[in-house]
Amino acid sequence: MTTLKDLGILAMGTRLRVLSEGMMAMVKDFYAQYDLDFEPRWFPVFQLVQRQPGIGIAAVAAQIGVSHTAVNALTKPLLENGLITLLQNPDDARAKQLTLTPEGEVLFTRLQPAWFALEKALFEVFPDGQADAIMDVLASLDEAVTDLAVPRGIRRVLTPQTVQAGLTIVGFDPHNPDHKRYFAALNIEWLQQYFTVEPVDHQMFDDPKATILDVGGRIIMAKVDSQIVGTGALIKRSIDVYELAKMAVSKPFQGKGIGAAIVDHLEDAARRLGLKKLYLVSSKKLPHAVPMYRKLGWVDSPLALHEHYQRSDISLEKVL
Repeated sequence: MTTLKDLGILAMGTRLRVLSEGMMAMVKDFYAQYDLDFEPRWFPVFQLVQRQPGIGIAAVAAQIGVSHTAVNALTKPLLENGLITLLQNPDDARAKQLTLTPEGEVLFTRLQPAWFALEKALFEVFPDGQADAIMDVLASLDEAVTDLAVPRGIRRVLTPQTVQAGLTIVGFDPHNPDHKRYFAALNIEWLQQYFTVEPVDHQMFDDPKATILDVGGRIIMAKVDSQIVGTGALIKRSIDVYELAKMAVSKPFQGKGIGAAIVDHLEDAARRLGLKKLYLVSSKKLPHAVPMYRKLGWVDSPLALHEHYQRSDISLEKVL
């Protein structure tokens, strides 16, 4: 059975949410056991208002790192339960100040022994500095999210220079299920976006070995490090006519030079087959495909559009 732990760092957000929900439920049960009418999710706002009487909603939002709307949602039940009061800021009519009511002060005092017990229990569960280490990790996560470190990291990973440094082109292995899976999925992605998957497409995706490789064609896979991100094929149409086809690159990796690298490798494969010219059909609906081919030296072809694809409206060729 696969667990969240087995899914690794990509499941971190879900795992943290599950842990949070579990901890909230545990603390809620603890409060109920001792007749403390308090919701765990109120804790950060309740604490800030007690420590900083008259604090504004914007300041609460900034200090706990949530939106103004989220603070309003948290303060609403505290107001309804008579634990805090919302007053107009004498210096700014648009701003509101939060203060504990007398009932809120009493509940705060009643809760302090419970919080003492909870904190002591947590330090017993995580002894010898483990609790501090956990808080340090949470601080790092908080900083990474607040500072947009992860999005910046994604941008660095996806720069053309980084992608090209990790790019390798390998031949299609008919015995590797990942190769067949990606050959289909990457092509289906753009086909469904712009057109439909036609019967001839399904035939090739279902059995690329029989429909392409065994009749003299070639398929290649583009990888960045160990991850497959692109594919392309040479399909034999007759003794001396081969079509460059089934070009696809995963969306996050488009615009990084992978498509051009796939074309370059397929052109080399065609030369090794002794071909003097390659042919392809495409569609003007594809915003990047035809401009890329022209940039790589492909020109309009007199060869007629073949009957295999309904979507094609342009044919190109290149002398090798």
